[in-house]
Amino acid sequence: MGTDGPPVAVAVVGHSGSGKTSLLEELIPALSSRGLALAVVKHASHGFEADRPGKDSHRLYGSGAGAVALVSGAQLATFARREADRDPCLEEALAALPDGLDLVLVEGFSWEAIPRIVVLREGPAPPREHTGPGEVLRIVRVAEPAPGSKPAFAPSLIEFLAALLERRARRVVPLRGRDELPISRKEAG
Repeated sequence: MGTDGPPVAVAVVGHSGSGKTSLLEELIPALSSRGLALAVVKHASHGFEADRPGKDSHRLYGSGAGAVALVSGAQLATFARREADRDPCLEEALAALPDGLDLVLVEGFSWEAIPRIVVLREGPAPPREHTGPGEVLRIVRVAEPAPGSKPAFAPSLIEFLAALLERRARRVVPLRGRDELPISRKEAG
Protein backbone atom coordinates (compact mmCIF):
# COMPACT_ATOMS: atom_id res chain seq x y z
CA MET A 1 0.00 0.00 0.00
CA GLY A 2 2.14 2.93 1.21
CA THR A 3 1.45 6.63 1.44
CA ASP A 4 2.57 9.36 -0.92
CA GLY A 5 4.36 11.38 1.77
CA PRO A 6 6.88 10.30 4.35
CA PRO A 7 5.70 7.54 6.67
CA VAL A 8 4.46 8.24 10.17
CA ALA A 9 7.11 7.32 12.76
CA VAL A 10 6.17 6.16 16.27
CA ALA A 11 8.74 5.18 18.89
CA VAL A 12 8.52 2.34 21.38
CA VAL A 13 10.74 3.36 24.28
CA GLY A 14 11.71 1.89 27.64
CA HIS A 15 14.68 0.50 29.53
CA SER A 16 16.61 -2.47 28.18
CA GLY A 17 14.71 -5.66 28.99
CA SER A 18 11.37 -3.89 29.48
CA GLY A 19 9.62 -5.75 26.65
CA LYS A 20 9.91 -3.31 23.71
CA THR A 21 10.97 -5.95 21.19
CA SER A 22 8.38 -8.44 22.44
CA LEU A 23 5.66 -5.81 22.02
CA LEU A 24 6.85 -5.02 18.50
CA GLU A 25 6.89 -8.73 17.62
CA GLU A 26 3.17 -8.85 18.37
CA LEU A 27 2.30 -5.46 16.88
CA ILE A 28 3.97 -6.03 13.50
CA PRO A 29 1.69 -8.89 12.35
CA ALA A 30 -1.38 -7.07 13.71
CA LEU A 31 -0.47 -3.95 11.70
CA SER A 32 0.52 -5.92 8.58
CA SER A 33 -2.84 -7.72 8.63
CA ARG A 34 -4.47 -4.28 8.41
CA GLY A 35 -2.70 -3.69 5.10
CA LEU A 36 -0.08 -1.27 6.37
CA ALA A 37 3.35 -1.14 4.74
CA LEU A 38 5.73 -0.84 7.68
CA ALA A 39 9.34 -0.93 8.71
CA VAL A 40 11.26 -0.91 11.97
CA VAL A 41 14.28 1.15 12.96
CA LYS A 42 16.06 -0.19 16.05
CA HIS A 43 18.64 1.70 18.08
CA ALA A 44 21.52 -0.64 18.91
CA SER A 45 23.03 1.13 21.90
CA HIS A 46 25.92 -1.32 22.20
CA GLY A 47 26.75 -1.52 18.50
CA PHE A 48 26.25 -4.54 16.27
CA GLU A 49 27.83 -6.64 13.56
CA ALA A 50 25.38 -7.05 10.72
CA ASP A 51 27.51 -9.30 8.57
CA ARG A 52 29.33 -12.57 9.20
CA PRO A 53 33.11 -12.84 9.28
CA GLY A 54 34.47 -14.85 6.36
CA LYS A 55 31.64 -13.99 3.96
CA ASP A 56 32.59 -12.11 0.79
CA SER A 57 30.54 -9.06 1.78
CA HIS A 58 32.28 -8.92 5.17
CA ARG A 59 35.68 -9.18 3.48
CA LEU A 60 34.80 -6.37 1.02
CA TYR A 61 33.57 -4.09 3.80
CA GLY A 62 36.64 -4.94 5.87
CA SER A 63 38.88 -3.97 2.97
CA GLY A 64 37.65 -0.39 3.30
CA ALA A 65 34.58 -0.02 1.09
CA GLY A 66 32.43 2.91 2.26
CA ALA A 67 29.30 0.81 1.78
CA VAL A 68 28.38 -2.70 0.68
CA ALA A 69 24.94 -3.78 -0.55
CA LEU A 70 23.84 -7.42 -0.40
CA VAL A 71 21.05 -8.18 -2.84
CA SER A 72 19.08 -11.38 -3.38
CA GLY A 73 15.72 -12.09 -4.96
CA ALA A 74 13.97 -11.49 -1.64
CA GLN A 75 16.20 -9.13 0.35
CA LEU A 76 18.38 -6.04 0.19
CA ALA A 77 20.76 -4.99 2.95
CA THR A 78 23.20 -2.10 2.87
CA PHE A 79 26.11 -1.64 5.27
CA ALA A 80 27.50 1.89 5.30
CA ARG A 81 30.21 3.46 7.40
CA ARG A 82 29.37 6.19 9.87
CA GLU A 83 31.64 8.33 12.00
CA ALA A 84 32.13 6.26 15.15
CA ASP A 85 31.79 9.19 17.54
CA ARG A 86 28.52 10.51 16.10
CA ASP A 87 25.26 9.94 17.93
CA PRO A 88 22.74 7.74 16.10
CA CYS A 89 20.54 9.81 13.82
CA LEU A 90 16.92 8.78 13.33
CA GLU A 91 16.53 11.09 10.33
CA GLU A 92 19.43 9.31 8.60
CA ALA A 93 17.93 5.89 9.34
CA LEU A 94 14.48 6.93 8.09
CA ALA A 95 16.00 8.30 4.87
CA ALA A 96 17.63 4.91 4.20
CA LEU A 97 14.28 3.08 4.22
CA PRO A 98 12.44 2.27 0.99
CA ASP A 99 9.65 4.46 -0.35
CA GLY A 100 5.98 3.58 0.01
CA LEU A 101 5.82 2.93 3.75
CA ASP A 102 2.82 3.89 5.88
CA LEU A 103 4.42 3.47 9.29
CA VAL A 104 7.86 3.15 10.83
CA LEU A 105 8.06 1.69 14.31
CA VAL A 106 11.16 3.02 16.04
CA GLU A 107 12.60 1.00 18.90
CA GLY A 108 14.49 3.35 21.17
CA PHE A 109 15.57 6.87 20.16
CA SER A 110 13.79 8.26 23.24
CA TRP A 111 15.50 11.64 22.74
CA GLU A 112 13.72 12.19 19.40
CA ALA A 113 10.60 14.38 19.35
CA ILE A 114 8.25 11.77 17.88
CA PRO A 115 5.10 10.18 19.31
CA ARG A 116 5.84 7.23 21.54
CA ILE A 117 4.56 4.21 23.40
CA VAL A 118 6.39 3.82 26.72
CA VAL A 119 7.00 0.25 27.89
CA LEU A 120 7.94 -0.32 31.51
CA ARG A 121 7.87 -2.98 34.16
CA GLU A 122 5.46 -2.68 37.06
CA GLY A 123 6.60 -0.10 39.55
CA PRO A 124 7.39 3.61 39.57
CA ALA A 125 6.38 6.24 37.06
CA PRO A 126 8.26 6.27 33.76
CA PRO A 127 11.44 8.33 33.73
CA ARG A 128 11.38 11.73 32.04
CA GLU A 129 13.82 10.46 29.39
CA HIS A 130 11.03 8.16 28.11
CA THR A 131 8.07 10.53 28.35
CA GLY A 132 9.58 13.46 26.48
CA PRO A 133 10.14 15.18 24.15
CA GLY A 134 7.51 13.38 22.03
CA GLU A 135 3.80 12.93 22.65
CA VAL A 136 3.08 9.88 24.84
CA LEU A 137 0.41 7.83 23.09
CA ARG A 138 0.23 5.08 25.69
CA ILE A 139 2.11 3.75 28.70
CA VAL A 140 2.23 -0.04 28.68
CA ARG A 141 3.08 -1.70 31.99
CA VAL A 142 4.50 -5.19 31.68
CA ALA A 143 4.36 -7.83 34.40
CA GLU A 144 7.64 -9.56 35.17
CA PRO A 145 7.73 -12.69 32.97
CA ALA A 146 8.60 -16.12 34.29
CA PRO A 147 12.34 -16.87 34.16
CA GLY A 148 13.40 -17.77 30.63
CA SER A 149 10.26 -16.42 28.98
CA LYS A 150 9.45 -13.14 27.30
CA PRO A 151 6.72 -10.69 28.31
CA ALA A 152 3.17 -11.49 27.24
CA PHE A 153 0.63 -8.90 26.12
CA ALA A 154 -3.15 -9.21 26.19
CA PRO A 155 -4.66 -9.58 22.71
CA SER A 156 -6.97 -6.65 23.54
CA LEU A 157 -3.93 -4.42 24.17
CA ILE A 158 -2.36 -5.45 20.86
CA GLU A 159 -5.65 -4.76 19.06
CA PHE A 160 -6.01 -1.36 20.76
CA LEU A 161 -2.43 -0.34 19.88
CA ALA A 162 -2.78 -1.62 16.31
CA ALA A 163 -5.96 0.43 15.83
CA LEU A 164 -4.30 3.50 17.35
CA LEU A 165 -1.25 3.18 15.12
CA GLU A 166 -3.34 2.44 12.03
CA ARG A 167 -5.30 5.67 12.54
CA ARG A 168 -2.04 7.59 12.85
CA ALA A 169 -0.50 5.88 9.80
CA ARG A 170 -3.58 6.61 7.70
CA ARG A 171 -3.60 10.15 9.09
CA VAL A 172 -7.09 9.86 10.53
CA VAL A 173 -7.93 12.08 13.49
CA PRO A 174 -10.95 11.96 15.81
CA LEU A 175 -13.68 14.53 15.20
CA ARG A 176 -16.08 15.28 18.07
CA GLY A 177 -14.66 12.28 19.88
CA ARG A 178 -16.48 9.66 17.79
CA ASP A 179 -16.39 10.32 14.08
CA GLU A 180 -13.19 10.10 12.13
CA LEU A 181 -12.03 12.40 9.38
CA PRO A 182 -9.00 11.99 7.11
CA ILE A 183 -6.40 14.70 7.64
CA SER A 184 -5.60 15.24 3.98
CA ARG A 185 -8.16 16.18 1.34
CA LYS A 186 -6.66 13.61 -1.00
CA GLU A 187 -7.66 10.84 1.44
CA ALA A 188 -11.09 12.40 1.88
CA GLY A 189 -11.81 12.44 -1.86
